[in-house]
Amino acid sequence: MDRDPAEQRRASLRASDADREQFVEALRQHHAEGRLTVEELTERTERAYAARTLGDLDALATDLPPIQPPAAPRTPGPPDPPADRRAARRTIVLRSVLWYGLLSVVLLVVWAMSGGGYFWPIWPILGFAILLGGQAFYFLSPQTQGRERRRDRDR
Repeated sequence: MDRDPAEQRRASLRASDADREQFVEALRQHHAEGRLTVEELTERTERAYAARTLGDLDALATDLPPIQPPAAPRTPGPPDPPADRRAARRTIVLRSVLWYGLLSVVLLVVWAMSGGGYFWPIWPILGFAILLGGQAFYFLSPQTQGRERRRDRDR
């Protein structure tokens, strides 16, 4: 039985360096899975780098099953596990604390450079501390975790 014309056309196409590298990587995976010995891997790798067409590459893998492609990157779908959410919330609060500390230092430096006197930085520092405390309470409280569980259950 003759080969399909599309297969014949593909087999006659010139192989690129990327095609050869991809093929050699597949050979390495077959070796790692125990289908090829070191000698076979070496021989086929040398022949793959010398291959001119895609047909030459295909001929080196006729006795090997197709390689399963790696798992696709995770797409948005089901919600993250609770541990991931807790870590994300802690990161948000930590980032806010760091910005708060930086802002406080800047305000103190401006106050000191302006000659001291009345300690006016206390008001913005206290205001931001109250906001930061509210944010920490909201993100790290047990009620937030309960709301997330109910929301996940409702989906």
